Amino acid sequence: MKTNTNLFETLLTRLYKLLGAERYSESTMRDMSFIFHSMSNFMKTNCLEEYSPEIGVRFVAYCVNDLCICSSRISRAKNIVGKLNRLQQGLDGRDALLPDLTRRFDLPDELMTPLQEYLVYCAEKGNRQNTIDYKHWICNRFLKNLLELGCTEIQDLTGEYIQAAFLALGAMRYWERIGPFLRFLADSNYLKQNYSGLIQRCRHPMPQPTVYSPEEINIIEDSFDLCSPAGIRNYAITLLMSRYGIRACDVASLTFDNVDFENNRLHFIQQKTNDPWEGELFPEIKCALQRYINNVRPNTVACTNIFITLAPPYAPTDNRAINTMIWNQFGRATIDVAERRHGGRVFRSSVASNMINDGVSTEVVRRVLGHGTKYALKHYARIDIESMRLCSLPVPEPAGMFANILSGKGVCPRV
Repeated sequence: MKTNTNLFETLLTRLYKLLGAERYSESTMRDMSFIFHSMSNFMKTNCLEEYSPEIGVRFVAYCVNDLCICSSRISRAKNIVGKLNRLQQGLDGRDALLPDLTRRFDLPDELMTPLQEYLVYCAEKGNRQNTIDYKHWICNRFLKNLLELGCTEIQDLTGEYIQAAFLALGAMRYWERIGPFLRFLADSNYLKQNYSGLIQRCRHPMPQPTVYSPEEINIIEDSFDLCSPAGIRNYAITLLMSRYGIRACDVASLTFDNVDFENNRLHFIQQKTNDPWEGELFPEIKCALQRYINNVRPNTVACTNIFITLAPPYAPTDNRAINTMIWNQFGRATIDVAERRHGGRVFRSSVASNMINDGVSTEVVRRVLGHGTKYALKHYARIDIESMRLCSLPVPEPAGMFANILSGKGVCPRV
């Protein structure tokens, strides 16, 4: 018997409505529309009316094997299938749109006890709560895969079990979390052998951060239309990011309690690190915020967030919308962005790199960016080319066999 909540058209209509309320960019919606259209054709071709997670798996395989679409659209298809699965399970709103990292699978005590001990160990080592939650989520899924393979106790682990359970997670990057867990199990005598080196992960070179000069940042700031509501709001958002290097998620979360206009102070708790951040409220930023609050933001909105959507129903602006806005603004400005990233994060890397290049101490830069340790800055310091030239060493003169080879004396004649 068909149920209305499982009908594909019903789920698709609801998903369209939820995505529309999130105000995704036009390019993202076009990409999603391609997947929706392909999925509708897939359902009609196979005479399917009800949706299930199993059909979602079949559709992804269809995208890979029959449509032969690019990897980014395959990822988009998997993402949409996940949203449909959550809708089909009864979730709604943003709970349906976003994956729930708090979901845990029930495990027998023989598997759960070592995991709980590992999480306590991580807390004692100083891991933050969001890091512990992420490790809990990954390791819980890994142990669930082991259980499905027939491994009911940690002591029964073998290399074959570990490889199969890990590959079922679907991403090589998860080994960064599974490897330390296996090392802990060996150190705690749950395992006789340390399997943390079972899978060798190739380290990709970290790319240099994208940096824009102060002159280019000024061009971006001057490109906003301050005669339009969107331009006034987005200008204030951009100044917060370009002058302080604040993350988009922290700008989106700012409330009126975080801004002290009387004493010219700005303070908030960082979303990523849960650490406090405080600084002077610069005059130009104070002016931009007051222009937006007094002339654009509705006074009747019962929302404590400073930055909200421009049209009803009013809702807080999220970090994805901010990054999309920044990306679009770079496209409107007269700046060459070829082969350079131009999302919200480039302001953060630009602030850090420009300060380091100007000789500002790493401790000051660390405090401005809100980093927990000074080691996080080494990524930005790599592009300080002029200072790195001061550390260069002279090339030594060739000597010995190497000198003979260079001069041709040490080359053996061919026979």
